[in-house]
Amino acid sequence: MVGKKARGHGPNRNTSAIYAWGKFHTPDSFHCLEHHCADVAACFELLLLDPVLHTRFERASGAAGFSATTAARLTVLAFLHDFGKLNSGFQFKVFDRRQFPDAPPKSGHVGEALLAPDEIYETLGLFELFHAWGSAVDPLLRAALAHHGRPARRPTRSGSGPPRIWKPYAGYNPRSVAVRLRERIRMWFPEAFQNGPRLPDIPALAHLFAGMVALADQIGSNEEFFAFQPIPDQNYIDRARAIAARAVEELGFDRASRPQDVASADIRTLFGHEKPRPAQSAVTATSPDSPLLILESETGSGKTEAAILRFAKLWRRGVVDGLYFAVPTRAAAKQLHDRIKRGLARLFPADRQVETVLAIPGYLVVGNAEGRRVGRFDVSWEDSPDEATRLSRWSAETARKFLTSTAAVGTVDQALLAGLKVKWAHFRAASLARSLLVVDEVHASDPYMTELLRTVLWGHLNLGGHALLMSATLGSAARTKLAASGRSSLPSPAEAETVPYPAITLADELGTVETRPITGSTSPRRISMKLEPILGEPSEIAAHAIQAARHDAKVLIVRNTVTTAQDVFQALLDQGGESLALKIADNPTLHHSRFAAEDRKLLDDAVECVLGKIRVAGGVIVVGTQTLEQSLDIDADLLISDICPVDVLLQRIGRLHRHPRTDRPQRFGAPICVVAIPEDGLETGLDGTLLRHGLGVSDRGGVYRSLLVLEATRRLIGEHPIWTIPKMNRMLVERATHPDLLRELAEELRGRWLSHEQKTFGFSAAEAKLASSHALTREEEFNERLVFSDIDEKVRTRLGEDGPRIVLADPVPGPFGNDVQTFVLPSHLFRASLPTGEEIDAVRTEPRNDELVLLVGEHRLIYDRTGIRLSV
Repeated sequence: MVGKKARGHGPNRNTSAIYAWGKFHTPDSFHCLEHHCADVAACFELLLLDPVLHTRFERASGAAGFSATTAARLTVLAFLHDFGKLNSGFQFKVFDRRQFPDAPPKSGHVGEALLAPDEIYETLGLFELFHAWGSAVDPLLRAALAHHGRPARRPTRSGSGPPRIWKPYAGYNPRSVAVRLRERIRMWFPEAFQNGPRLPDIPALAHLFAGMVALADQIGSNEEFFAFQPIPDQNYIDRARAIAARAVEELGFDRASRPQDVASADIRTLFGHEKPRPAQSAVTATSPDSPLLILESETGSGKTEAAILRFAKLWRRGVVDGLYFAVPTRAAAKQLHDRIKRGLARLFPADRQVETVLAIPGYLVVGNAEGRRVGRFDVSWEDSPDEATRLSRWSAETARKFLTSTAAVGTVDQALLAGLKVKWAHFRAASLARSLLVVDEVHASDPYMTELLRTVLWGHLNLGGHALLMSATLGSAARTKLAASGRSSLPSPAEAETVPYPAITLADELGTVETRPITGSTSPRRISMKLEPILGEPSEIAAHAIQAARHDAKVLIVRNTVTTAQDVFQALLDQGGESLALKIADNPTLHHSRFAAEDRKLLDDAVECVLGKIRVAGGVIVVGTQTLEQSLDIDADLLISDICPVDVLLQRIGRLHRHPRTDRPQRFGAPICVVAIPEDGLETGLDGTLLRHGLGVSDRGGVYRSLLVLEATRRLIGEHPIWTIPKMNRMLVERATHPDLLRELAEELRGRWLSHEQKTFGFSAAEAKLASSHALTREEEFNERLVFSDIDEKVRTRLGEDGPRIVLADPVPGPFGNDVQTFVLPSHLFRASLPTGEEIDAVRTEPRNDELVLLVGEHRLIYDRTGIRLSV
């Protein structure tokens, strides 16, 4: 506002020259609305100059094309993103109500824009724009209003509140300010009003535009760049554009200026290997014109390096300017972060290095540096970076910004949130549009995650994006849905088994799918498979492991649940196996997700020390859960695994005899996998008795629901006591996951198996439908029917590790002598009684012996060397 208020004296009823504020600290420190709108518009038009983003907008615009006039018109609509702030309720909400007791109700500005009377729309020139630019103005303006992460909705207030907020008050008239905004638009963006095609009325464009306006608003609201200017300046746009150029560059978005001639992207220069592996050669030989690759290759075949080689090729071609590497779990992300970071360090010139972000909420890690939050918004970095480096780490500071990074490694849910009707979905999707999306460990047996991934994947590809999916165990049902966006029919079991393996599948948005064999694959491994009825006997599992470890074997035990892993660990100690157990600081322990974040790194390092490519001598027993089956480069002599779906079992087998070596104990010179099954058969799980082991269906879901898949896996082990990997991978996965074969198995077993098949099918169908119903597709019209609900966390993602974060007010000593502060727990420990939110502070802590007692609300938790658990 102008006049005396601009000089710190507050609103003046007798002053006619009052104007609106856009950013406000105090009456002496604010930014007028037209200037903030100019800041955001300047950032938006600069982002459009990025060749990759420009290409995405061209694709979203369809046959109508994306002209310079279209870009200018979108910039005008981006400028208008905050026109809702014109309302009197918003403008006066920052002032003392005692001074203005009859002021309009305090109001927001997003949904309130939809309550603006026609005279405001007319004064802003929106009716004229609608007539001249086409009907697309309405959905695109709605998209601009969604810059706070959700589509705008009309406020649900009753009474006379909403109309009052748009009426003049105390000398302030929203319409008078609207006149000046219209004048500024005409003066600052003249190209938008030249003759040109009408704006494309295409939903995909509106969705992309929503995300890019949100990004421009995040940049344009950064006060480190855009200092407040309270006095209206008709030449302010020049200042805004100059500052925007600096902000876009220093925050890491001016990627077009980076040299495209990155280092020679071959296996020797990036990773120091003499020659590429077959899977790597297959990926590098594939044209950059193929938008989607699905790489199916055995565990340990070099898929991670292949992904970096693919990124380098696409970067040099100029079709991507970012990388997001998604994996299922936090543990896998932390493990891969270091590998990706080292590879990219060799790819980019020394003077233009890219710092790889660890995209896990609650972790502030960029490259080799860790940060800590100071206050609500600021971050202090341990390496005391210079100003340019500090600013470039902007994308690592909050979870919603992760996908804006040039390079990031994180959990797959960060990408999946771009495809759900949840806050910031458009922002995430638009940010991801620039990047190569890599999704590792895509499995065959999870319809919920497959459906979510399909939505995000094809929204990304239809904009001209690129993606690489990688799996050791992808079945035909999942591959068909992902490769052709569900448009192709499922092949028969016989046809599915004839698909080559290892293989690379190429797919495009036209539905063309081609699968090519990968020749010259790594030497086959022959795995001895043994069924043992010891699933419910932790003492027998421990005894088997101790006997092997006393013969110097490295034994890996993978259980389906944390509770049963803790049972085996306790049995190991009871039988005198303490000296053989995994240790941290001479403390025997096991590996699973329910450890403090600070201790998880110690656990990963300890596992790699005893089971890594370079490992210490002597027998050892590592007990753990699914955290050991993905992305950790570990190598066991003997594997003992709970029964699980065949695709998961193959993933676990990837940690058995992973590397060729000459120092294995004589008894374990050939790989052996012992699979623990129920003594009385899997049929006992039909009534829920195996849920403790993660097997079967419950109201809470279960870890591995389909006992039919497990029975098919058990039969495959019985019929094939030797598994030749990777030759048998395709056959094994199809025979245990193909829907037709599972239906035949249920009909053969009959009885309760048939009802179980119907129940698990119902669960899978319901989950797929749930995912689909909450999916944000780019075909949906951007109108009042597009609503983002506050949906359950289970709908957002369904990753076993992900749950509430408990953050202690201060670090305290943990069971391994390391200070701990952060815990991530599965939500089922708390159910509905735990408050929601990204961070939850524990009330107090009590160290007792080697235990830490945490009181979180009404819950009492114990943390010791076996992990965290509810106190009984």
